[in-house]
Amino acid sequence: MSRRPPTDAVASEHDATAGGGDETPPTHACDDEPGTFVLEPTTLAHGPDAVGRHEGRVVFVPGAAPGDRVRVRVVEQHGNYARAAMLHRCAAGPAYREPPCPWVGACGGCPWQHVDYTTQVAAKERNVLESLKRIAGVMPRRPLPILPAPSQWGYRHRIRLHTDARRALGYRRPRSHDLVEIGHCAIAEPEVSALLPALRTLVAALATAIDDVEIASNGRGAVVIDMAARGRFAERDGATVQAWLSATPGVAGVGLRGRDWTRRFGETTLTVHASPDAPPMTQRLGSFTQVNPAGNRLLVRTVVDLVDSGAAVLDLFCGAGNLSLPIARVAASVLGVDQDAGGIADAAASARTAGLGTVRFETAAADRFLRRRGLGGATLVVLDPPRTGAAQVVARLARLRPPRILYVSCDPATLARDVRALAGAGYAVDRVQPIDLFPQTEHVETVLEAVLTAR
Repeated sequence: MSRRPPTDAVASEHDATAGGGDETPPTHACDDEPGTFVLEPTTLAHGPDAVGRHEGRVVFVPGAAPGDRVRVRVVEQHGNYARAAMLHRCAAGPAYREPPCPWVGACGGCPWQHVDYTTQVAAKERNVLESLKRIAGVMPRRPLPILPAPSQWGYRHRIRLHTDARRALGYRRPRSHDLVEIGHCAIAEPEVSALLPALRTLVAALATAIDDVEIASNGRGAVVIDMAARGRFAERDGATVQAWLSATPGVAGVGLRGRDWTRRFGETTLTVHASPDAPPMTQRLGSFTQVNPAGNRLLVRTVVDLVDSGAAVLDLFCGAGNLSLPIARVAASVLGVDQDAGGIADAAASARTAGLGTVRFETAAADRFLRRRGLGGATLVVLDPPRTGAAQVVARLARLRPPRILYVSCDPATLARDVRALAGAGYAVDRVQPIDLFPQTEHVETVLEAVLTAR
C-alpha cells in the first residue's frame, strides 16, 4: 500500500461531495437491455445494499443510494426477494455522493461511502427500530434519536489486514478470499493509514509466514503492530523486526504470535481513554477495543448515564473494563465477568491504578457464571456480547429476572432476537439509543434498556 493523501485534502474532498457542491451528479444513459430493469431504491438495508421494489418483490442492490435510478440485473432469486447487480446509475438521487475511496467497489469494507452521512444515520436509526418490531415484536417506550459519530472519516484507531502467497497486504473482497491491495484507508486514523508502506516492507522481509496484521494507535501518540502467523517463529526475524523498529518512527512495538508462541518487541500495550473524567486503561496487545475511540466515549457516557447511583451492577462480557471501570464511579458496586483471562487481568490492574475499590473482576464465561452464581446480588445487568449476540445468556437472565438490563449490541438482528426472549419473560423495552460508531458502513451500536414489568 502506498502512503495516503494528506488528511486535509481527503477531508476537503469528502466535504465537497457531502455538502452539495457545484458538481453535477453522475448520470448514464438508461437504455433497455435484455434481462435487466430499472430500479429506484428507497432505503438502505441493514446490510450493504439499497432496497427497492420491482413488480411487488423486494430487490437488494449494492452500490446504489436511496433516490437513485439504476439499471440492474438479478443475480440471486429467492421466494419474496431478489439480489441484483447494478449495471449503471441512470440518474443519481439527492443522497448520492461520489465515494472518495477508489477501492470501494472491490474492498467492500465501507460500502456506504457513496451515501451522504445524514442518510446513513437515518437508515441506521430506522433499521434498529424495524428489527425490534419485525423480529422481537416490540417497540421501545422511549426511542432516542441516533447519536452521530464525532467524525465520519479517519476514525478507526485499528485496522486488520490480510496477506496472500505473494506477501501482499490488503483487505478481502466481499464474500471472497481474494485480496484487495489498497493505497490508503479513508476511515483509519491518519497515523495508522500512513504506516502501510513501511509495514508492507516488514511483512515482505520476514521469514515467518504471516496471515493477518493489525495496526493500532496505542493512545499515546504512537502505533503498535500485532501479527498473527502460521507455523513456527523464524528466530532470525527477531533482528529483522528490531532493525525495522529502529528505522520506523512512530511505531512503539511489534508483536508476533502463533498457535503456541508469542514474541514482543518494544512497547506493545494500548492506552484506552474510555471516559474524560476517568483515568486511562492499559490493555495488552490483541485484547478487544472499540475501533472508534471518540465514538466509544459516546457509548460509555450513554451507559453510565443509565446507571443509578445505588445500583449493584453485573457487567457480563466486560473485556478489559471498558464499561465496568467508568460505571464503578457512579454505582454502589460492580462485578465484571469475562472468559478472557488477559482482559480480566488488564481490567483489575486498571482498577488498582485508578484506586477503584468498588469494582472487582472474575474470569468466567457469562453463561457459566450465571449457572453457578446467579445474579450475585446484582440489581442491574449490563451485557456487551459479540456480534453473534447472547442467546443462552439472555435465556438464563430471563429466568433469573434482574430488575433492569442494559444490552449493548453491534448487530440489530441478534439484539432483536435476544430481546424477543426477554419480552416473553415479562420485560418491556424502555429506552433505545442507537450510536454510530461505524460511519460509511451499515453497522450500528445500540444501547437498549429492558425493565422487568411482570412478576
